[in-house]
Amino acid sequence: MNLFRSLVILLLPFCLMGQTKKDNIKIIGKINGKIPDIIEYTLPINGIDFFGFTDSVQPDAAGNFQINLPLNKTAFIDLSNKYKSFGTLIAEPGMTYKVYIDTEAPENKFRIESQNQKGQSSYNQIPNRSMIVGGHFELETKSYIKDSIPSEIKQKLEKSKQTELEGFKQLLKDKIISKSFYNLVQTDRDYFYKGAQGSLAFINYLNSAYKENKLSPAQYKELWADIFQSNPVTNPELLSSPWFYFYVENYLRYKELIIEGIDIASLQEFNKQGLIHTHNIANAKKYLSGPQLEYYFAAYLYYESINKNYEKELIALFEQFKKEYPASAYTHFLEPVIIPILAFHKKQEEPLNEKIKFIDNAANINSVKETIKGLNGKLFYVDIWATWCGPCKAEFKDNAKLYQLLKSKNITMVYISIDKENREAQWREMSHFYNLEGNHIRANEKLDADLRNLYGNPSLAIPWHFLTDENGNIIKKNLSGPSDIENLAKQLNEN
Repeated sequence: MNLFRSLVILLLPFCLMGQTKKDNIKIIGKINGKIPDIIEYTLPINGIDFFGFTDSVQPDAAGNFQINLPLNKTAFIDLSNKYKSFGTLIAEPGMTYKVYIDTEAPENKFRIESQNQKGQSSYNQIPNRSMIVGGHFELETKSYIKDSIPSEIKQKLEKSKQTELEGFKQLLKDKIISKSFYNLVQTDRDYFYKGAQGSLAFINYLNSAYKENKLSPAQYKELWADIFQSNPVTNPELLSSPWFYFYVENYLRYKELIIEGIDIASLQEFNKQGLIHTHNIANAKKYLSGPQLEYYFAAYLYYESINKNYEKELIALFEQFKKEYPASAYTHFLEPVIIPILAFHKKQEEPLNEKIKFIDNAANINSVKETIKGLNGKLFYVDIWATWCGPCKAEFKDNAKLYQLLKSKNITMVYISIDKENREAQWREMSHFYNLEGNHIRANEKLDADLRNLYGNPSLAIPWHFLTDENGNIIKKNLSGPSDIENLAKQLNEN
């Protein structure tokens, strides 16, 4: 058993607040509303908080749960379920915390009782405190994307940071939170806003190819370089921030694109060769070492694996990681996300289900009507998807119910992928892996344009499901997917 997994998990009712062992913390939880199957919590390995490195506890029927963890430094612990955060605890060694989670209340869904509960509440009111609560560098930069004066951009970012920290400074002055509590929040906020500055520089770099950048190359390069001078990736305190991985990712982009002068086209070539991940890890090894490299390597493998693109390259990199870090605490978290990739490639060795049919002459089919007219049937349920679309792939787990419903109503299944040509092989492999029974076509440019026209917006949101007649005329423009099979049945009954 992993040494960093919870020591004891007891489903007990609430008890009195108090101190626990010096190098441990205790979280005593109570859930009101619908009780989730599990509560996941990030494990602060060496103080690190990363959304993928988690353990879980199962609440009892009354919604009670308890977590006991080893902890030797102040750290963030995020409580969540299936990447949906309930809230974040700033945990200090030797402390006991009461945590209340309300899964149905519109407000005050997460509350912590502790001697520093005002600080806990203040931190949980920060909307961009972690990626899984909807925050990210790129989202923050939206407020500055039209700005063209670097000094003003930096001033605005600094002001936003100081505004968030002001309340914590007062809590520290009033001795409501400890110095270590404040330092963790300060480091986290500092690196978040520096990361947003780096993201803005990167966006300007990308936009420069289309002459849509607001900052000149000299300006965005200076803005980008500035953050790594004041906030280096080697700072050990950065490891405790949930933004470590994304901050380092931005740093490596800067080194590769600006310092080394490698262009995007060269990186796209690595992607075509199926070597982009190998290249990215090799690049990381040039600039990182020690705990930072081990953490980044592991986080990279986790993050890329959960995207479910199933690249075989990730298997080889995982084996490389285990060889280079045979005693790594992170291996335990990587194994579950690598197993589906192994299963994906094992599946490719099996014969293709005869009910999976790739439409002939697809390159010459330029519209939905042309797609449907070449098929046998009276009604067609059309699923618009792509191999890179996570929500699309999440729907596939309920396909057995979908196929049964469509068969009962004599409706033919059609899958239209909007993947580009360079993902042709992956599209076919995923259709095989997910056992997508029905007719398949990968849209060419004209069919893609037709879909966007029918959708009514150039930005096509997928998955998109609709119903057509035998001539390809849309009868129902928006249908539920297989994950909401009951509603889909109602919609089809209305036809």
